[in-house]
Amino acid sequence: MAAEADTVLPFDTTVSGSISVEDPMDAYTITVPEAGTVTTNVKAYYYTVQIELRDSNNNLVGHSNWIYNGRPENPTSWTNAMNVEPGVYTLFVKEVKDSGHGDYSLNVSYEPTNNNETEPNQTMTQAMPLELDGDRVKGLISWNDSTDFYKLVVTEPGRIWLDVKSDMKNGVLELYDGKGNSIYHDTLGYRSEFTVEWKRRADLEVGTYYFRVAGNEFNQGLYDIGASFIPANTKEAEPNNTRATAIPLITDGAVHSGFLSETDHSDYYKIEMLYDGTLTIDFTSEYVGYEVMDEGNTQYGRHFSSGYLDHPESTTTTIKLPKGTYYFIPEIGVSWQTGVYTMALRSEGTPPPPPKMNFMDVSSSYLPAVMYLLSEEVTSGIRTNVFGTALKIKRVDAAIWLAKILELDTTNETAPVFWDVPPRAWGSINALKKAGIVNGKSTTYFGANDDVTRGEMALMLQKAYNLSGDGVTLPFTDVTPRYETAIKALLKNDITKGKTPTTFGTNQPITRGEMAIFLYRADS
Repeated sequence: MAAEADTVLPFDTTVSGSISVEDPMDAYTITVPEAGTVTTNVKAYYYTVQIELRDSNNNLVGHSNWIYNGRPENPTSWTNAMNVEPGVYTLFVKEVKDSGHGDYSLNVSYEPTNNNETEPNQTMTQAMPLELDGDRVKGLISWNDSTDFYKLVVTEPGRIWLDVKSDMKNGVLELYDGKGNSIYHDTLGYRSEFTVEWKRRADLEVGTYYFRVAGNEFNQGLYDIGASFIPANTKEAEPNNTRATAIPLITDGAVHSGFLSETDHSDYYKIEMLYDGTLTIDFTSEYVGYEVMDEGNTQYGRHFSSGYLDHPESTTTTIKLPKGTYYFIPEIGVSWQTGVYTMALRSEGTPPPPPKMNFMDVSSSYLPAVMYLLSEEVTSGIRTNVFGTALKIKRVDAAIWLAKILELDTTNETAPVFWDVPPRAWGSINALKKAGIVNGKSTTYFGANDDVTRGEMALMLQKAYNLSGDGVTLPFTDVTPRYETAIKALLKNDITKGKTPTTFGTNQPITRGEMAIFLYRADS
């Protein structure tokens, strides 16, 4: 059968042709109904034959192939199989200058691959949904479709397992987050003549992710892909990735669990050591470690896990800590050291002996409050045996007391904007002003040596402790609108009842004893 240009070539039909100077090329049209493998078999009865397969856009599919050393009495046989997408293709048999004339025969067969991926899926926006714990998908990497994307939707934190089985050689596998950032990149590895199973985990937060399967001109073939999911089942409150968002944790031995992922590499928990003592840490994880830091970034403990997949490590560590605030930080060293962790923290310590109190002017009504301020090192009295209960307190001293009991950062000891503040109070005034708790009597005058009124102290305490007075009706006749919200808050939170049933004493100076009671009740 002699071939003419664009001759339709049915599959599994052998045709013969001849290439000459007068007729240097034959072309055969092949229609591929669905993705599959097209196998071309050629017998060349002359020295050099050139074979090309092109798609409907005249793009070369595969390579331009040369068949050598054929002779009329001893033809050369050549076979080539390619995975292609559905479409109309043209198979060219061409001359090769000086040695490319003579007879040939060819046969093209076709076998569908029966892949069930949804096309097109060559980009993230076209990604085919891959259901977690759903049906597996059979895909194909071909000459004209070298990349497939799959979309995974994670509705709760947990671990996904991606499982790929393929006979491709060295195919590329990559997982991305919803913004297109690569989480990990891997390959099937160079394999030949047998199916390889690739399986890898990824610990992920809630979100949308994309998985790419890719090949190239040398790496093609069928693959089978599935995804399974194991929820983390933790009650950790996110976000808690910084000191500012640290979760307060009571060190009473209760068991807590958390989860670190490919996009969340550390968790912060805030703990308080009420006394000098020990902190015992029971910790379990496959890969996650932890460190213990104080507020000044001094490290008091660190642990690297020696566990591994499905074999978590459990450890118990006890460290000595002075009284103070600390951060317990589960963290990972490298991206794959993720997963669920459990922890139980127990603190033990002996309270210091109560401070000695030899004040002659402290009656039983003031005693608990004064003792509390002594234990918190807020004040030590005006003399060894006099607290000054009935004495008025200046605004500068009240600011120092308040900054101490709130444990504010008073290290900024630069001169404040107020010219009348003495150096001993610079750090306290700066801290209180930064926190929005106090202002001056003008933009440059604090009134450092003025007596604090009960109304002014109400304003400070309401702001310092963010107290609410919702639902309170004031019985007092001496409260102006400026102080109304603050005094309602003090009443509602049982900090004071006023001077009399109908007067608060808004404009009266507060005494050291009254202020001790106010701070004691607000803070404790």
